[in-house]
Order: sequence, then C-alpha cells, then structure tokens
Amino acid sequence: MSTTVHRVRAGYVDTDQSGVIHHSVYVRWFEEARNAFLRERGLNFVDLEHHRRIGVAVAQMNVRYRRPVVFDQEVDVHVWVGQLKNASLRFDHMIESEGMRLTEAEVTLACIDLDRKRAIRIPDEIVRCCQPSAGT
Repeated sequence: MSTTVHRVRAGYVDTDQSGVIHHSVYVRWFEEARNAFLRERGLNFVDLEHHRRIGVAVAQMNVRYRRPVVFDQEVDVHVWVGQLKNASLRFDHMIESEGMRLTEAEVTLACIDLDRKRAIRIPDEIVRCCQPSAGT
C-alpha cells in the first residue's frame, strides 16, 4: 500500500467553543493530504484543470471521529488509495497522534469535465499515480 503522511498542527482558529478542532477542519486536512499524495507522485493539477479542463469533485465522504484533536496538537494525516474505478477513486485517510488513532475517513472523488460538468473516465496519469505500487 502506497501511503503519504501529511503533518499538521491544529491552530487556535480551528477550534470550536468546546476547545476542540471543529469537524469542518478535518475536510481541509484530508484535501491537503490528498494533494500531497498526488504531488509526490508527479501529478500536475494545474495542467489537468487549466489546460485539459479535467477536475476532481468530492462525491461522497464518510468520517469517523474517534478522539478529539485540540489546539496546538500535531497530528499525522495518512492517506492512500482505497479503491480505483473507471470514473471515481476512493482515498482512505487516518489521523493519528503519538500512535493513537483519532479519525478515519473515506473520500470518494469523481473525475469531471469542467466545461460540461459531467463525470468522465479517470485520465491515465491519475490512474498511474494511484496504483497501489505507485510512489513510496
């Protein structure tokens, strides 16, 4: 399994009234980790989006919050490809700190034609970098 680990530090701005990281912040962390995963494997999103007019859109997200993250806590966001289909792929995420699993998520993305706003087959360069043997 080819995994990327993206480290983040929880900011004060990310907390809610109870002093823990707001649930919406995790979505940003998942996206940052996915972008790092794809960047490490040489995918050029600027070319895909601006020149070829291909995008990826979140189609589904399932998150399980096991333990809270608090202000100034460093966490590692692990990400890997859990499933690869013709027009979609699922990234699996796990957030941990000091060996403790805090959060798990599955995020399914669909490739789309940005001009027509319709699902399309996953481009070969995405398929190549999202194979289990790709990258690290």
